[in-house]
Amino acid sequence: MFEKSFFDSYYLMQTLTRATPIIICAIGITAAWRAGYINLGVEGQMVFGSFAATVCALYLPGPAFVVMIVSIIVGMAAGAAYAMIAAILNVKYGASIIIPTLMMNYIANYTTSYFVNYPLKDLSGDGLAAQTPVIAEGIRFMKLSSRTTFNVGFIIAIVIVIAFVFLARKTIFGYESKMTGLNPNFAQYGGVKQKNVMIKTMALSGAIAAIAGITEIYGVKFRFIEDMFGSTSYAWTALMAALISNLNPIGIFFVSIFLSGLQVGGQSIQRSSNVPLQMSTVIQSCITLFVSAKITMNFVKNKRKLKLRNMKDNEEEGGEL
Repeated sequence: MFEKSFFDSYYLMQTLTRATPIIICAIGITAAWRAGYINLGVEGQMVFGSFAATVCALYLPGPAFVVMIVSIIVGMAAGAAYAMIAAILNVKYGASIIIPTLMMNYIANYTTSYFVNYPLKDLSGDGLAAQTPVIAEGIRFMKLSSRTTFNVGFIIAIVIVIAFVFLARKTIFGYESKMTGLNPNFAQYGGVKQKNVMIKTMALSGAIAAIAGITEIYGVKFRFIEDMFGSTSYAWTALMAALISNLNPIGIFFVSIFLSGLQVGGQSIQRSSNVPLQMSTVIQSCITLFVSAKITMNFVKNKRKLKLRNMKDNEEEGGEL
């Protein structure tokens, strides 16, 4: 498995290509989760944002480079706007962030499915596949390897990791979002406007998720295909990477590559032996299970400590009275 994912140059390029959207998605998840907002709609935001970018790339006139930049910005804006819907529902009506974001994955998938099956369907060839026409060559990301689909999307993923580290550690917004995640009451007492932080954080998360989808389309597929992100499970693998790395951006980078290697290596051993592809999924799931158990144990332990501390404080107050 490792030989066919890390120790062979061709398969290593495949691993890094597959890891690119996972890394970016995991950063988008971390942007929301570290602020205390459980965004489970990264897949939908990735789908909606990348679809908007693809449509823009197909039909916007002008020089290829300008069209590429504008379409990426449009895709990021669409992903951000889609994520903000759940934030607005929470702010105005008290809806939980978890349920709307999760359900909006289905809305995004089925809405885009309609468009690629009917008005935007590519009718060239046999016309059976539910997909858009291919984008122009000048809009596609430059390849970094002549043998594989490895492209500059991986460089974009590295830049996003570095930019997010800077944002989280060196900016006021990064500090406010972190404080909101650690202790909402303290953040509010300190003057943090939580509603504004929530909307900005969810918008950032959605915009980053859209970039993940754009790198896959502009660098690998060159068109939007029905269920292209659902079948690959980029968003859910990214969630595993974020949890395993404890929402650490640097850890996310390496864990995402590791999980991608498991998937690429799993496909290789299925082709060359009787070991099924699902074995790599079992390994991946076991890792996530153990990490989840650790998180749960720490949560229970901290809750017990807090309960004991409150009981001790109450006893001391009673003694003083």
